[in-house]
Amino acid sequence: MKYTRFSHAQENTVQLQSVGHCLGTPAAELKAGDKLMWNFGYTSEIVEIVKESKSFIFVKELSGGNIYERRLKKDRLVVRLEK
Repeated sequence: MKYTRFSHAQENTVQLQSVGHCLGTPAAELKAGDKLMWNFGYTSEIVEIVKESKSFIFVKELSGGNIYERRLKKDRLVVRLEK
């Protein structure tokens, strides 16, 4: 899995702890099968888009063998891993 890392803050970057500045994608663009990276290099995979409202997107994600539901604001930047 690949991700784009920057040495300093730029437009559309997210600061992840112990990883650095990474290119971010708005949560509204997520779809099932996408892999995300969080602080300290933890990863999760989007299993399903549960529902969308005007401002939020609700997703089910697989992380550490468990499935969790997460609510993300559509304009929130998340780090999506490339295949």
